[in-house]
Amino acid sequence: MENQQGNQLINKFVVSLINGQILGYVTDINVEVDRDQFYFILKMKSLENISKSGELQPGMFSSEKKIKIKPSDIVTVGPDVIILGNGQVPPIREIERLHNIASEYNTLVKELEHKEKVIAELKEENSKLMKQIEELTKELKRLQVIKEDFEHLKEQLIKQEGQLEMAKEYIRLLEGLRHDIDQIKADVETLIKGYIEDVIRKIVNEELNARGLKKTLL
Repeated sequence: MENQQGNQLINKFVVSLINGQILGYVTDINVEVDRDQFYFILKMKSLENISKSGELQPGMFSSEKKIKIKPSDIVTVGPDVIILGNGQVPPIREIERLHNIASEYNTLVKELEHKEKVIAELKEENSKLMKQIEELTKELKRLQVIKEDFEHLKEQLIKQEGQLEMAKEYIRLLEGLRHDIDQIKADVETLIKGYIEDVIRKIVNEELNARGLKKTLL
């Protein structure tokens, strides 16, 4: 895998983002491994006498030199150029990833601001609802007191209705007793009247008998 990556670096210009210079043109590459870290040894020709037009001309390449880089030093590799950041500039993919993270972060910030606005509106609405609940709670307590008073009055009314019914029953009983008393009185008066008539008749008859007269028809 390291060899494949290394082959992609041959026949390309090397540019440093740190100092903004063209370091040379890669002609060959070797891979060096040190413990768990591997390095690219770039063999390249330095550039000199670059024309103002920037075009490559004979005599631009001078002596060869070698530089040792880590894969993390490479920012990106294009068709004709290798851009190095010497570990101070993250790779393009990392930059793109960070850019995506920043975009996602900005999106999340906007969503968070929107949600904070919604939360503020909900808090305001909740405050209004709490006031309404407080007022309704007071009204409920007032209605509860009224209900308790009503239940008390209802119990008293039922008690009074029971007492009234008992009074009516007592009156009906007295009416019945009065009728019975009147009947007994009438019967007693009849008995007394009959008894008195019998006594008078007996006395009269005895008197007539004593005188030798006929008995009275009384």
